[in-house]
Amino acid sequence: MDKLSSVKAALVLLALGLAAFTSQPSVADTYRWVDDNGIVNYAERVPRNVPAERVTKIADSNRPGRSSRPAPAPSPADVATSGTRSSQVPLNNNQKNLMSDLEAAEQVRQEQIAKIRQDNCDRSRRVLNNLSAKTRIRVRNEDGTERALGEDERQERMAAAQRGITENCEA
Repeated sequence: MDKLSSVKAALVLLALGLAAFTSQPSVADTYRWVDDNGIVNYAERVPRNVPAERVTKIADSNRPGRSSRPAPAPSPADVATSGTRSSQVPLNNNQKNLMSDLEAAEQVRQEQIAKIRQDNCDRSRRVLNNLSAKTRIRVRNEDGTERALGEDERQERMAAAQRGITENCEA
């Protein structure tokens, strides 16, 4: 999970960097560089002791004929899908690898969610079958004693099981 957390952190920082880049309204040169952690950075000044690339000159949004609203920043998924930003800055190999790892982790997460939903579906169906088939049901209290389940509570549990089926079972 530590690797997944670092991937998420890198993507958040990437999105924030891209958002900061697209929201600067001043007239200035912008420089781009990738730090040792593979994070893309943008600044109006050339960083010291780091090779940087001049990206673009940002137009003043207050000039006539210009919109005062900056363009919205793309999401990390949009950047990964297109491979480039609107200013044609591609993801580097490290970022592509991080995105690939994140997509693989998301696939695993989706598979786990599907398994949990299927387990919940099966459990809800078993509970509903047991509650429907028997009129006299005994349940164990938290202290270990047993008691008869009243009809109202049985109906409530049947309704909860039905909701579990509706929420977790595929049609």
